[in-house]
Amino acid sequence: MANKYTDEYRREAVDYVLNFEGTKSIKECARELGLNEKTLGHWVSKFRKDGRTDSGMSDQEKELARANKRIRELEMENEFLKKAAAFFARSQA
Repeated sequence: MANKYTDEYRREAVDYVLNFEGTKSIKECARELGLNEKTLGHWVSKFRKDGRTDSGMSDQEKELARANKRIRELEMENEFLKKAAAFFARSQA
């Protein structure tokens, strides 16, 4: 059976998991990405064993990865601020 996923997709999926490490489980990330939990877990394990290999990425891909990571961070901060604002609005009423 031929590989169903490209190396680039696998790398992005692993980066997604690592960006949410400590806040989301591999199972949650796999569900969000539409992947099998064991498949994604294998990719993450292989990454941790082999180490990061950014050398295969072009400068444009690296910049896109950094931008995507920053977007995810800002989205998480935005969600936190929404929850905090709702909490304080309830406590003031």
